[in-house]
Amino acid sequence: MRTSPLRELLASRGAVFAERAGAEIAVRFGEIDDEYRAVRDAVGISDFSFATRHRVPEAGLDALEKYATGSVAGIRFGRVLHTMAADDDGFVESDLYVANDDENFFVIGESLIDDAATRSALERAGAFEAGAEDVTGSTALIGVDGLLSYAVMKQLFGPDVLGLPYLSIETYDLDGASVKLVRAGKTSEFGYLLLVPADGAAGVWKRIEEAGASHGIRPVGAAAHSMLRLDGRFFNVHEEGKRVRDPLALGLQWMIDLGGESCRGLDAIRTRREKGPGKKIIGVVPADAEGALAVGDAVLAGSEPVAEVVTAAYSPTLGRRVGLALFDAAYAYAGLSFVGADGGGIRTVSMPPITPKSLAVKLDEM
Repeated sequence: MRTSPLRELLASRGAVFAERAGAEIAVRFGEIDDEYRAVRDAVGISDFSFATRHRVPEAGLDALEKYATGSVAGIRFGRVLHTMAADDDGFVESDLYVANDDENFFVIGESLIDDAATRSALERAGAFEAGAEDVTGSTALIGVDGLLSYAVMKQLFGPDVLGLPYLSIETYDLDGASVKLVRAGKTSEFGYLLLVPADGAAGVWKRIEEAGASHGIRPVGAAAHSMLRLDGRFFNVHEEGKRVRDPLALGLQWMIDLGGESCRGLDAIRTRREKGPGKKIIGVVPADAEGALAVGDAVLAGSEPVAEVVTAAYSPTLGRRVGLALFDAAYAYAGLSFVGADGGGIRTVSMPPITPKSLAVKLDEM
């Protein structure tokens, strides 16, 4: 099992660990609700080193076009594409950020497959033949998310960081360490990813903690991030992605260049699209704030099962459970009422069901 360069430091912060696709993850550091609220109200710092990381030179552009479903060739310098990689049958394999950083592309992947399978997929596309390098072991990936995360980044890197557009990449120096800073995130609050050399990762983490001390920073694990992604309606490959797999049913058409060259799995996706969707993901909440909602629960129209809950969690913002259910297409609309597995009511809702606090902050006026 691959471990993070930050493992010793994470353990000292009280991390509870688990395994995900062959890599160790920090699941939590304390009370999950407290970690959730740190991101919604202040700042959270997380280790995302479980994600794979590859550096691909410009010569590997064609290989990336074969690997990713989005248009890598269309990524402008300094910008980042949020896309995916599919398997041969056109089902989700990895959730990807592809960053155009001058003469190189950085590919960051949260995957359902292990490192060896990811490498095999990139090899099949010709990435390593074109000079790609696996930098997963030589780097760490640190996430800083939350309402006040921009203030921490400003303190570390200067006021220019406030001008970074969403899904962009820039290089900064932090105490001699070269930091690839990506403005991105999957919580619906402000978010940043820091790609740093493994041998300096602990120092960078501590500097972030120091800068964030006055802003209420705390370590946040994968469990809280799953809650944040769900009620912010960011795709989670480890939850609904793992259980549904079909990008069309998951509503991930925006990750796919359907008119592009034939990348891996694209023909299968096009074939299913021509037939029309039979299933679709819709947000659901219990009609009663105290109502139950769990993965695997059936959703009924009268006595007829019309959906199955594929991910669910308690939302501290909503004060109730919220989830996503895979509906038969004929019932896949927000604003409808159904019956849950426990006999209680279930309502379909538009996602996200919350308003992120970051929307009220205007960085360009600071």
